[in-house]
Amino acid sequence: MIARVVLVGAWMLLGSAGALAQKSCPLLVPREEAFLQPKRLPPAQVPAKNAAGCLSPADAIYGPDGCPLKLCPKPTRGIQL
Repeated sequence: MIARVVLVGAWMLLGSAGALAQKSCPLLVPREEAFLQPKRLPPAQVPAKNAAGCLSPADAIYGPDGCPLKLCPKPTRGIQL
């Protein structure tokens, strides 16, 4: 029984370490502006997010792994003030 508890605990620890060690997404913005990088999404949320389109120029189109692939284009419509 104790061995099973230790084994399950070790498995959970390895699983959480693997989640933390996920490969990071490539930067779409200059390194000095990394705070502007769109956040990574859970892969299950990507289809809905991409279907909603760009919400702002700071938004992005996402890949299936949840990483932003490219920044949304700046709007070209409207009146320039």
